[in-house]
Amino acid sequence: MASHVAQPKAFTFQHAELGEMTGLITPDNVVQFRAIPYATIPARFKQSIPLNDLGHTNRRFTEHGFACPQTFPDRAADGGRFVNEGSPPPSDEFHCLVLHVNVPLVALQHPPRARLPVLLYIHGGGFVLGAIDEQHNTALLVEQSLLDARPVVGVAIQYRLGALGYLHVPERGGANLALNDQRNALVWVQRFVGGFGGDREAVTVFGESAGAVSICAHLLSEPPELGPLFRRAVVMSGVIGPVTAPVGVGEAEGQYEALLEILGIHEEGEAGLERLRGVDVEQLVAATSALTEDGSMLLSVRDRAWFGEDAETVTWDRIPELIGKCEWVDAIVLGTTSFEGTMTATRYASITPSAFLSSIEAQLGAPAASTISRAYGITASMDQNLFLTSMLRWVGDALFDAPTHMLARHLSTQTSKRIYRYLFDVRNPFPNNALYQQPHHWVDVYFVFKAHQFRFPSQRLKDISTRHAQLWIAFANGEQPWAEYKYTGCGEERVMVADEREGWVERSVERVERDLEWGWGRCEMLVQGWEEAGMKGKGINPLHLEVLKGTKAV
Repeated sequence: MASHVAQPKAFTFQHAELGEMTGLITPDNVVQFRAIPYATIPARFKQSIPLNDLGHTNRRFTEHGFACPQTFPDRAADGGRFVNEGSPPPSDEFHCLVLHVNVPLVALQHPPRARLPVLLYIHGGGFVLGAIDEQHNTALLVEQSLLDARPVVGVAIQYRLGALGYLHVPERGGANLALNDQRNALVWVQRFVGGFGGDREAVTVFGESAGAVSICAHLLSEPPELGPLFRRAVVMSGVIGPVTAPVGVGEAEGQYEALLEILGIHEEGEAGLERLRGVDVEQLVAATSALTEDGSMLLSVRDRAWFGEDAETVTWDRIPELIGKCEWVDAIVLGTTSFEGTMTATRYASITPSAFLSSIEAQLGAPAASTISRAYGITASMDQNLFLTSMLRWVGDALFDAPTHMLARHLSTQTSKRIYRYLFDVRNPFPNNALYQQPHHWVDVYFVFKAHQFRFPSQRLKDISTRHAQLWIAFANGEQPWAEYKYTGCGEERVMVADEREGWVERSVERVERDLEWGWGRCEMLVQGWEEAGMKGKGINPLHLEVLKGTKAV
């Protein structure tokens, strides 16, 4: 006998400024308003224009909207797509600037006297992937907030990706399109979240990987005239470091020329740009993949319009100092998974320790190479398996752990900001995934939204997922989620650890390092090596080694 699955009910709401809006009640105590347009795109490679109203928009916000065109990943490794998700999902470069707002049903039926905190998600994906779908939906976070009597309004935003969002084109206003998209979404929330019962003065942003790097970029930019766009931040595996730092205009122009070459466009100046605007979007997406095939990334640009008059000084080594000067965010949660670099295991499997050390020395010099080899215990004649473990640690540190550690160290000792540090040491639960049973980069995203719980093989994993959501909700409510992190270098600092045996537990750094048999001191030695090589103030990517050419780290 076929079972009957009840369809979500529609709910129509009169927003004080935007007018009539129809969403879906799902789960039973949350209304989802999906794919609300927040800006328009006048032409390819043009800055988006904020929307001040919904105009002639269809007022039914019940379906997931268009994603930005991209090379969509195979979801089989994550357990497959969710029910009713397209494969691939629909995409459109001019209609992808949408956001989702998830609101407690009771807050719309009986508006509370006090406005609700807002928890806003900026997705990751290496600046080339990502969308808001059922797997990255804040609705279950909102449901959990009601169960915890800490209600929040949940928001998630989309922005342009790949060349569409990160290519630096040769015309005024042609830089940092994606960051400006994000800012327009954040401005929209400031203007209109009050109509949903949200508090514009209590917005907490959270993001993972490229989403976290984006949050850092917002912390490095002056807020718009209407004031700060958020007050608290959760930075998950994505502090800006030497691999992800904004690039100079010259390097960005070089990427633009390289993309034209890939597409066979030989015209220069305005003529070349107009031809690029006319290229089929799928062809442009394919060219973006070809451009980044050697391991390079499309990143933000040190443009004065975003980073200010001293944009050229925004280099990787100054990120902690500059974020520390941001006056409008006073509390930050930050952390990583316990083995970020395992995502590159299959790509780097054939590299030998001698070739690695030779490449490090060729790039950074003998003193720096010596420091880095000591930090990771790498010798030219060591066992290949032991070497790969150490090298993957180095990859994860260069990308994520070292920038996170140095930011936590600086902010907790040199500023008055409240810092809360975590480590996610839970392994991938999906047998079809190449990283099964690894606590790899991105694995925490499977947990924080609660959306994957129906796929978890144990109640313990479900409980870890629920607690993950609860901690982020508590932080969004202005609470102290766990003890502050205050760096001393003596091991007494407190860190929240997601542990498969005990769940989320607060531990000393000394205990964490003893249990995992590694220490964050290696990150300090890695940065020391970079400084010995004269990398401070320079745009040197430590992953651009001769031995790694032709491989992607992200």
